[in-house]
Parts: sequence; structure tokens; C-alpha cells
Amino acid sequence: MFKIQRFRTLLIISLLVFSISTLMMSFDSQVFNTSEGDYEYFNLGVNKVDYSNATVISDGYLGDYWNDGISRHPDITADSAGNLHVVWSDYTVGVWGELEEEIMYANYTDADGWSNATVISDGYNGDYWNDGNSQRPKIAIDDLGVIHVVWADQTDGIWGTDEEIMYVNYTDANGWSNATVISDGYNGDYWNDGFSRSPSIVTDNNNDIHVVWYDYTGGVWGIDVEIMYVNYTTSNGWTNATVISDGYNGDYWNDGFSYMPDIAVDDSGGIHVVWEDYTDGVWGTDDEIMYANYTDADGWSNATVISDGYNGDYWNDGVSETPSLAIDNVGNLHVVWEDDTAGAWDEGPSNTEIMYANYTDADGWSNATVISDGYNGVYWNDGLCRSPKIVVDDSGKLHVAWHGNAGGVWGTDWEIMYVIYIDIGGWSNTTIISDGYNGDYWNDGASATPSVATDTSNEIHVVWYDDTDGVWGTDEEIMYTNISIILTPDSFALTTTADVPDDDGIFNLIWTKSDLAHNYSVYRHSSYITVINGSVTLLQDGLTDNSLSLNGYTNGTYYFIVEAINEHGSTLSNCIMVKVEIPPQPGSFTLSSTADSPDDDGVFALNWTVSDYALNYSVYRYSSYI
Repeated sequence: MFKIQRFRTLLIISLLVFSISTLMMSFDSQVFNTSEGDYEYFNLGVNKVDYSNATVISDGYLGDYWNDGISRHPDITADSAGNLHVVWSDYTVGVWGELEEEIMYANYTDADGWSNATVISDGYNGDYWNDGNSQRPKIAIDDLGVIHVVWADQTDGIWGTDEEIMYVNYTDANGWSNATVISDGYNGDYWNDGFSRSPSIVTDNNNDIHVVWYDYTGGVWGIDVEIMYVNYTTSNGWTNATVISDGYNGDYWNDGFSYMPDIAVDDSGGIHVVWEDYTDGVWGTDDEIMYANYTDADGWSNATVISDGYNGDYWNDGVSETPSLAIDNVGNLHVVWEDDTAGAWDEGPSNTEIMYANYTDADGWSNATVISDGYNGVYWNDGLCRSPKIVVDDSGKLHVAWHGNAGGVWGTDWEIMYVIYIDIGGWSNTTIISDGYNGDYWNDGASATPSVATDTSNEIHVVWYDDTDGVWGTDEEIMYTNISIILTPDSFALTTTADVPDDDGIFNLIWTKSDLAHNYSVYRHSSYITVINGSVTLLQDGLTDNSLSLNGYTNGTYYFIVEAINEHGSTLSNCIMVKVEIPPQPGSFTLSSTADSPDDDGVFALNWTVSDYALNYSVYRYSSYI
């Protein structure tokens, strides 16, 4: 019998990488990786995304281009039904007033498409009382479908003349609520007299609300800018604001400015916050990304630097800013930010890159790594990369978008850039998603500050503000694109089984595909035969099923490569090793015999047996010795 063995050595990997270069298949790029499991295989995937053309969603509803002001800083989320919800700040004049910025909202459903934009920060019950600038909104949706929006607002009130964080919500029963201040006035005490800016919001599994922002209000923590936090529960309402970036166990060590927080909540209710911080420490005097978390058992942790100091090596000596945080469905943390630390990717500050770090319970925080440049060793992205946003979909793929000004076929204007991370393929090359649809580079204005969301179908939705001119006018608008198909699938796993072969080495190779959602089908395979000539031989093309009978294999080691392709042209190939060992002929042939007692004439019967029934030996002659 032959044996199927699984390969796990670098030697075999090296042989395959060398020989696959002669493979008679066409790939846009080749990525060689191994997966964990009962066997290992190679993924020869392309790094592409299939994105839609950019479209304006802040203007032009039913052909009416009424939104003629500047629309900026959008945020997007998706509900459990796959509907999209977008908010942004807008200078368009209306019944809500002139020369003031308001928060606008639009949504998308499959049935109706994009709705008209509507102001949600002013005009409650016809009372247009909000006459200050409303800026940088963030949106979240809880499990009940309630929409929650926060922003920074300069409107004066009993809270004072400083900038505060305001909040509204939407329910199907009541529509949009009136705006209310949540950063000041707890129990009637208006103590927060500094600017409160750039909020971030999230809801947890109990539908409680959590909000963070940066705040200029002085206190026992000093007169520097700190990160503040509030939450809302149905039973208790809004809590008082509290500083979470300083004062751990009464030690107010964080004396630098803390800016631009982002917040996420895990499935167990743990709260996680990241921000940029100018506090000096062993990490140096540069700006770093800090992190703190909250659990019911321990309260708020101390702030810690996550962008530098991996294993005691403080190599990140540039400015690290604008972090974004996401949590996957097993509780791992993923953080991206912009960074001008110099490296093989070029030198800052004229060249900033997007860096990434993650956290797992087993390993803690990883080292920071550049994900916006250096794909396959080519450092082509030589511009500024700013304001990254990260999301993780239900299958664990990471999606990151940012705006950058590296020149290319898309021009020298700022564009929205995108990368994806898949366990079996690593980080993809950077792709421009705001321009170049079907080769038409029409978007010649600045595209900036993207926001990213993923829905229950793992489609990716991206919005940004854009000053490209069009039928919508010459003002800045909110644009949208979706990435409907990720052409590199989650995985494409091969498993093999084999029948007991005959002497000619006939066996069946059977494979299965784990990503049916992307319509990958097997269409050809090849074999790499180590014992014959060390080359790749194409055996069969155009396969339509998922099994193949392989005939006439002699002793040796065979590497079978099966390639799959989907309707969008993305290819993926995996490889598995089969070792064939056909047993040799036995070294001896043993007979045993018995005889009946002869009769008076000397007649008797001779009986024999053979020692190897499996090989079907049969007696065909005998001789007698007298």
C-alpha cells in the first residue's frame, strides 16, 4: 500500500516556491503562505478588490442639487438588516440658520436607495435653537435598531460658552430626539468649562452607550488635554464625565495633551480606548498611541503606550496620530494610526505611513508594522497617509482605509486608499478606491477622512468627503463606495483521500472548498513530481467536479496543485503532497502441505497453502522427487 503524508519542512517549501515559478498558470501576484491545521497548503492569491464607482450621497436627491455647502467628516455604520446610516457635518444654509455647521444624516436601503439628507442637530419640533457649529459626528446602532449620534457643538447654553459633546437618538416610534449635552451638567453641576471635542461612540450587548472625547477642562489631572468618558444605561441615564487618560490610582503622571480617542466594546462588556498622546516617557518626547481598558472587576486600567517599546525597543521616534480601534469576534484588538517614523518605507514628515498593532491574550501587544507601503518589498507609497479607519468583518478579515496623496495613474490629488488582511494571505497591496473605476480617473479633487463599516454579508462600505466638481456643484460633498466582493477568499482548503491502489499506483484525489460564498470553482490542476525531473507538469485542465482518478503513479513524492477561479477573475491555488509506496514483491514464497493416508494402491492427496494472499499468488506447477 502507499501512504499519504503531510509536508511540514522548509525544504519542501523552498522546493515548491522554486518550482512553481514554472507553473503554466497566470497570476497577477503570488503569495506563498501556510495554514494551520491537519495539513499545510499554499495560497497563490491575487490582491485585488472589486469596488463600485464613487457616488455622491449628500446631494442630488431625486435630481435636486440643493446641498451647496461644505460637507465634511462623515461616519458610517450598518444595522442588522444591512441598511446603511451616515452622518456628517454640513455648512449648507437652510431653515436651521446661516453660517453655522449642522449634523446631517442619510440612510440607504435596498428598497429605496439613498435617502435625502436631513439635519438632526437642530430644529426639534420646529425650534431652531442650535446656532453654533456642530462638528465631527459619530454614529452607532444598538441591537434594538436605535440610532445614536454624538458630535462636538459650539452652541451656548446653561452649560456655558465652551464647546460640548451633544447627543441625539432615533427610534421608529419617536423619530429624532432633541439634542442634549452629555459632557457637562451632571445633576445640574456645570463644571466642564473647557472645549470638548472629537467624540467616539459605541453600544454594548446590553444596549448601553459609551462615549469618549478629548477635553480641555482643568482639574486634579492638570491643565493639559485629557480623554473623558461617559456612559448611558436605561436605569441610570447619563453618568458624570470622568478622565480615563490620567490619575490611575491617584497618580497624575500624564501631563501631555491627549487627543483623538476611539472606543470599542468586546462581547463580555470590556471597554477599550485608544488615543494619541504627547506625554514624555521612556518612549521619548514624540507623540505615541496610548491605550486603556475597563472591566467591571478592575475599573479603568492605567494608560500604556502601544505604538512603541515592543520588547523594550523604543524605535518609534516619530509622531503617531489619529488611531482607530476594532475588536474581532474572539476578542483580539486591532489598532491602526498614521506615523511619520522613518524606516525602509522612507523618511517623515513628508512621508507618513499607516501602522498597525494587535493584542491577543496569549501574546499581548504586537510590534507596530507599516501596512500602507512595502508590499512584496516595493516601497512605492511615498506620500502622506492620514486618518486611517479599521473594521473587522464576521469572518475575521481586517479592512483599513485612509486618505493619501502618493501620485499615480489616479493623479496627484488626495485619494482614499484601502488594504485588507486575511490570515492566509497577510496584508494586501494598497488599492485606490475613490478613483479609477473601470479605468476612468475622473475624481480629480481631494478625497479625505474616510469612515468604514461592514454589514452582516461582510460587504465593506466606505464614505469620505470630496471636493471633486460635478453636477452637484463645486462644494465638498460626501461620497460613497462599496467593496462588494473581496477577490481573495477566506480560505480554499484541500483535503485528499485515496483508495487502496493496485500495482499500477491508481488512487483518487478529492478536494473540498471552504469558501462557497465567493463562487470559486476548481478548473485545473498540475503535479510536481520530485523523483522524475523536478518540474511542474500540467496534467489536466478544465475540471468541473471535485475529484480526480490518478493512474499509473510509480513510487515517489507528488505535489498536486489545484487551482480555483471565481467569476471576477480572482485565482487561488493550493498544494498537497502525496507519497506513493507500492510494496515490492515478497522475498520468498512459502508452501505448507499435508497428505491423506494413502490407500493400498498408494493413492493420496497433497494439500498446500501460500503465505501472501494479498498479492494473489497461485500455484501453477509442481514436481515430485522419487
